[in-house]
Amino acid sequence: MEKDVNTSFDDRRLSPHHWIWLGLAAMAWLIEAYDIGIMGAALVPLHHVWQLTAQETGLLVVSSTIGIVLGVIPAGFLIDRYGRKRVMIASLVFYSIVTVVTGFAGSWQALALLRGIAGIGLGAMFPIPYTLLSELSPKRRRGMVAGILDAFLSVGYFVPPLVAAWALPALGYSAGWRILFFAAGLGLVFAWALAKWLPESPRWLMTQGRVAEAQKIMGGRQIREALPAHQEPVQQIFTGPYLKRTVMLWVSFPSILFMFYAIMSYMPSILVREGFSSHNAELFASVIMAASIPGKFLEAYLVERWGRKVVIVSFSVLGGLSALAFPFVNGFSVIVLLGISLAFFGISVDPAIKIFTAEQYPTTLRGKGVAFTEGIGRLIGGAAAPYLMAFILADVGTSQSFELIAAIAGIGALAVGVLGRETQGLPLEEYAIPPRPLSVLVP
Repeated sequence: MEKDVNTSFDDRRLSPHHWIWLGLAAMAWLIEAYDIGIMGAALVPLHHVWQLTAQETGLLVVSSTIGIVLGVIPAGFLIDRYGRKRVMIASLVFYSIVTVVTGFAGSWQALALLRGIAGIGLGAMFPIPYTLLSELSPKRRRGMVAGILDAFLSVGYFVPPLVAAWALPALGYSAGWRILFFAAGLGLVFAWALAKWLPESPRWLMTQGRVAEAQKIMGGRQIREALPAHQEPVQQIFTGPYLKRTVMLWVSFPSILFMFYAIMSYMPSILVREGFSSHNAELFASVIMAASIPGKFLEAYLVERWGRKVVIVSFSVLGGLSALAFPFVNGFSVIVLLGISLAFFGISVDPAIKIFTAEQYPTTLRGKGVAFTEGIGRLIGGAAAPYLMAFILADVGTSQSFELIAAIAGIGALAVGVLGRETQGLPLEEYAIPPRPLSVLVP
């Protein structure tokens, strides 16, 4: 019986190699998450420094997301053409440099422009870690790996409010917010570690005819050689069985992602509106974001036992219910506890929808399929909806803002529940239609 790429390791457990690769990809995502989470922490001091209007606040919040949308879709073509690892390192270096430069911005307009430019690199990075790890991991551990990987995103989002809670009292509003951006320069150091120790996807190498390199990564096992598979045209995600999957993802991904963006971008400001001091708002916003870390580890456990669909639907509904209840509670402790519930479910659902996305397309189409889904998700769920929420918060209030979060989360859960097909434990190339020679190589 032929061995496929992933059976060079036991497909029921992770080898030491897998854990090293997971750690490297997780750290890359942690650094990116820190970069993305900066703006939510910086909004409080920036309001004091530049007296921002609702429109200016909305533009600052969505500026990096607009850049992400511009970067993520081309990245899909680049990672299918040039490989996962090369694009990952280039994007990390790019946005780290731009973010450091952003710390010198002298106006909110300059800050928004630089955030948009950095977002192009952030967008190029976003689909790569879970695409790469899904192709390196055993099929019975892909969901667990995605959950652990995504937990490091939450660690990254947890850090900026903590840094702000220290920097603002110590350095004041005018200087404190700049430290948040200067700290992103650590990404340049980590790029070297990725270049040295993170492997390329053996699946991608096989599509390029680089059999010996793929064998080396997978422990030297003999891999059945196949002709290089041509790259699928992106139009294929809108044809045949892929059309239904694409529609499902383009509705569910932005709906679910909006819960994260709403919490990350506005929680400190919402807590200030609820009577918290600026310092306590940053501190408790950090605690709320941190709740998604154990939530994602729970998700990593459940997604391989309950399946993708059950986890996505149940976590989305529970997050939406937490959002609905938020405006009706009083008292600092209860507000924070409900915020923790919202983050625990509303953000912890993210790795399930991400691995679910990666499992919908074959290797020769996966980069483009994932990138287009990420692009649509962040355009609607990360830019349009949060921009609208800035005006709702300013003109209507907290209650209607959380009703919007709950309604959109419900739409995402419904799309997965009705249109989604369970992919737990299925071989990745099960979805290759028509079957290609590469199908003998994948689990």
